[in-house]
Amino acid sequence: MGSWGAKAFQNDSALDWLAELEVGGAGAVRATLASVADAPADDWIDVDDGAAAIAAAEVVAAALGDHTDRVPEAAIRWLAANRGAVVPEDLSLARRAVERVLGAGSELRGLWDEGEPDPAWSTDVRVLLARLEACARAPGVSAPAVTAPSTASRPRAGVHEKQALLAFLGMRGLTPTAAQLARIEKSTDLAELRRWLSRAVDTPSVAAMLDD
Repeated sequence: MGSWGAKAFQNDSALDWLAELEVGGAGAVRATLASVADAPADDWIDVDDGAAAIAAAEVVAAALGDHTDRVPEAAIRWLAANRGAVVPEDLSLARRAVERVLGAGSELRGLWDEGEPDPAWSTDVRVLLARLEACARAPGVSAPAVTAPSTASRPRAGVHEKQALLAFLGMRGLTPTAAQLARIEKSTDLAELRRWLSRAVDTPSVAAMLDD
């Protein structure tokens, strides 16, 4: 892999995959995810396949959860032109693919594990997984209109950050108290919400996550 960063679209494999998205549309999203999610348990997941699957999962999250802050302009344009092409049923496929890339037998994970014990890549992918989980739990999941990011859209994005945060805490068996839940719900600071979300990956408690 040439360019290589912790975010989904900071590597060449993911950027190359955008061309497949533009040509193959939602079918390319599903095929990419299925090639990883449905691979035999003892198969080795190639680094390029893993990176493409993470990119495809980000597109699913952007389509169904309005998380356009995590995808490049080319993907945003495709989503805007193809509203409704990605459907709620794609969430399960995306989550299984992401879990496979995070698991054993993933070359991408192996390359990151050669570095620091808890790399930024792992944290970012787990945030993606939490966002997919939040999308799945949202009532009446539907594909929202997708436009270029703007300050006007940010309050809505904050709602999804809170959903992802609560979903991730639930996945880890951490339950906020009434006061803690009220503090989370009251926050309108995206930087604060994202800081809590990044801490939720390995926080020992909700109190520690919220500790400023």
